[in-house]
Amino acid sequence: MCNRPVFFFAILLIVMLPVGSVGADQYMDSAKIEFINDTQALLFNDRFEEADSAYSQFISMYSQDPIGYLYRAAGLFSRMSDLEEELHSEQFHTLLDNAEMLSGSVLDTCAPSTAAWMYLIRGHAKAYRSLWESRFGSTIKALKLGLSVDNEYETGLEQDSNLYDLYAGLGSFHYWKSAKAGMLSWVGIIKNEKDKGIAELNLAADSSLVHRGAARTALIWIYFDRKEYDSTIAIASEFAAIYPGGKVFLWPLAQAQYLTADYGSALDTYSKIRRKLAVSPGNYYNLVECDFHVCQCLNWLGEHGQASKSASLVNEYRELIPQVTFKRQRSKLNYLQRVAER
Repeated sequence: MCNRPVFFFAILLIVMLPVGSVGADQYMDSAKIEFINDTQALLFNDRFEEADSAYSQFISMYSQDPIGYLYRAAGLFSRMSDLEEELHSEQFHTLLDNAEMLSGSVLDTCAPSTAAWMYLIRGHAKAYRSLWESRFGSTIKALKLGLSVDNEYETGLEQDSNLYDLYAGLGSFHYWKSAKAGMLSWVGIIKNEKDKGIAELNLAADSSLVHRGAARTALIWIYFDRKEYDSTIAIASEFAAIYPGGKVFLWPLAQAQYLTADYGSALDTYSKIRRKLAVSPGNYYNLVECDFHVCQCLNWLGEHGQASKSASLVNEYRELIPQVTFKRQRSKLNYLQRVAER
């Protein structure tokens, strides 16, 4: 059940936003910052419908401001990622089309400080399209889009070098471009800018207006990629405590705990995730993933009887699993079946 006071507080913030021109010098005012941070908190707590309603209200009142379209698209992508299902793709792309079109219109007449925000919006729009392609579409398209975002962010910094929010996008770009380059980075065709990316994300985490949480969230997965699991656990634990309603920080926390052989803690975290997934399992991909790791943790802890009992839960939803998910998770489903039958 939704927390009605928090929801109406988010709507109140929309009403309080100034009705001035998008191209005004002070584009990102304090009310808009507070609104973005509060709706981001709704997403971090898996309160997707409330966040979507707030973004829709914003768009209806400020239809010429591109940031409302961007953030609503981001919210839809968060929901699709949470469910591992392509549910709102047409609407997602239309919202990003609007964000790009409107930000381009604003650039024709706005001050440099506002232009920097418009380039940030355009960079984020490309980044979200790249993420969508990597999850639901073409890997080649994802790569092409991903490699184009830095130009938008760099152009934004040329307009306003003090807009540290741009470093949230640049930091992610520089790290993951280098991390995914493989041999191309090793032989020098693509520069290794991992450390530069981390430094930029730390700058955004310390000094940005609306990307502090997003920058630290990005660092969680970067530390995980670098196998710096203590840092992963530290940040993910902090955010999981701040946003107890969500799963987004529990996943890297559970994985890092598991990979450091802290099976007791990993079991507790995966069990928390499972309780949340049981309410809305989506296409069951994540529920299978969670049941697999719960079972593995119990086996590592020597609780073989409990592992068998836990694995048998798959029989409650096995027949509901879509064929696509069944194929992707076949080996883990077979493992759970074997453990359940022993």
